[in-house]
Amino acid sequence: MRTASLALIAATLTGTLNPLHGQQIDPRLRGNWTLDLSKSTFGPDGAPSAGVVRWTAHGWVLALAFPGGYLYADAVVTDHGCALIGVSPGNHCSLRVLSPTHLRFTLREGQAVRRVGDIELVAADTTRTVHRVTPRTGPPFTETTYWGRDKR
Repeated sequence: MRTASLALIAATLTGTLNPLHGQQIDPRLRGNWTLDLSKSTFGPDGAPSAGVVRWTAHGWVLALAFPGGYLYADAVVTDHGCALIGVSPGNHCSLRVLSPTHLRFTLREGQAVRRVGDIELVAADTTRTVHRVTPRTGPPFTETTYWGRDKR
């Protein structure tokens, strides 16, 4: 599994994979985005203290920093559908392009849907994600995050 993931990362970074969805996803989503904590809402696990996401023609990489020094990071490769990197085994995803600026990401654990996220470019420099989460235990909840384009 680790070797397959490393091969997928290497192919993504070298651009040797042919994007399945790349022509449909608006290139304005590409770039570095910073989490806007003042506008975002989070579920019962609490809010991160910072977050960044980098979108490329091949998917995205996400990193969230939490109080106490905890760091969460994962990636989604979109070259041939939806492939997860850095996520627990048994999880898999699907990605639907609703419009060039609106994607629907679905995360499943086995057959159970755990997260459905709508990712949308709402302005030239703002994206919004609305994640409907169904945890293994506890009631479902919704997280809404806003991300501002990094102008560096």
